[in-house]
Amino acid sequence: MKKLVSLIFLCICLLPVQALTCSTFVLDNNGHPVYGKNADWSPIPAYIFVNKRGVAKTTIPNGTDPVAAWTSKYGSVTFNIYPREIPFEGINEAGLFVSAIGHFDAEHPDPDSRPALSVMRWVQYQLDNFSTVDEVIGSDKDINIPKTNGGTKGSMGGFHYLVSDSKGNSATIEFLDGKIVFHTGETLPVKVLANTTYDQSLAVLSHFQGFGGYLPIPRSTFWIYLSKYINSYLRFVCAADMLQKFNPQTSGPPVDYAFHILDSITMHGKAKAVWQSVYEADSKKIYFQSWNSQRTRYYDISAFDFSCNTSVKALDVNAELEGDVTNSFVDYTEDMSRELAKTMLQFAPLTNEQLETYVTYPEKYTHCTE
Repeated sequence: MKKLVSLIFLCICLLPVQALTCSTFVLDNNGHPVYGKNADWSPIPAYIFVNKRGVAKTTIPNGTDPVAAWTSKYGSVTFNIYPREIPFEGINEAGLFVSAIGHFDAEHPDPDSRPALSVMRWVQYQLDNFSTVDEVIGSDKDINIPKTNGGTKGSMGGFHYLVSDSKGNSATIEFLDGKIVFHTGETLPVKVLANTTYDQSLAVLSHFQGFGGYLPIPRSTFWIYLSKYINSYLRFVCAADMLQKFNPQTSGPPVDYAFHILDSITMHGKAKAVWQSVYEADSKKIYFQSWNSQRTRYYDISAFDFSCNTSVKALDVNAELEGDVTNSFVDYTEDMSRELAKTMLQFAPLTNEQLETYVTYPEKYTHCTE
């Protein structure tokens, strides 16, 4: 029976459906985690922002949802394809890593009495406030990502998340049928997340060699014309296999190996990695490449001043740089967010006034408390 299921699965791989995709994982280097992320997209602008501690923030009032208010406890560094304060992934100075991934089957809760956040602002909220995976999971009682802010099932408007902390704990966090679903500890045997539900991805994994099945492990065959679900499953399987085969004594430097995984599961064709990022938690260094350059750049989180009474720093992900770029960060300007705001038009018919609200959010809805 399992051989028959595997054969059917292999045939389905030929169904042509286009999708935009991303992947993320945690590599266990003898208890020293290394995080990886492919932000696969069409080539678009992207910035890295240095976010400060001690900043009081509120969500933008919309007349219906309760407004969330908090003061950032930790500084963080984030990758953004949307304006500042709406990150796609990042890590804070306490070592908490949060990565958002588009999720085909996300179904967020209805609005309720909890303050509401959008799917991307949720990432910054976690980085601002918490240092552990348990705290991130526990925050669900205090905040909500309602359907109005999170997309609907079957679209890419919804997200799920991979989080990990300095204690070595990791978790996937999803919103399914209006409820939070998380995997951690023994329920997280493979620390990988693509665009399909974690349980579904594990079920598919069981049909491949090394995980109880018969199918060969896929290698670098992730073209965008594959079925969006199958594409996600294959990337999940390939990453899971490579993580399982990592040996600190024989696989070479973990950062290089993490980039090897990212290269193996990146997209081909129109979609490509806007960036590939590798976070070395112990050294507090972040390495990245971009769609226009495979030259590896890195920066040191511990070198940044996270005091909110100093200027916010930023770096163009696509800048023609290489090596240590810690000192290449420049003062943030609203024009950076204005450039990123154009990407939002790919997903919603926003007015110029609405776009400007996102661009000016840091000025209007945040202030330094120091």
